[in-house]
Amino acid sequence: MSEHPTTQPADDESVASDRLRGAVEIGAEINEPAHRVYRLWAQGRLSGVYKDGRDLIGLKQAIRRAHHNRARSGK
Repeated sequence: MSEHPTTQPADDESVASDRLRGAVEIGAEINEPAHRVYRLWAQGRLSGVYKDGRDLIGLKQAIRRAHHNRARSGK
């Protein structure tokens, strides 16, 4: 049997570090206040954000991509 080296993902690439918990953390990522994050989420304008119980959960990579594209297109 040949062993394949397993590499652990860097902290920036791990799934757990890609998650933002709560509107405050999501807002800090996109420079918006928490109340605006809730409004954007309710309007369906925050890609990569979903509700888990009573908390909003955001995926950094998806939020950054969507926010960057929205900033470029002006929508």
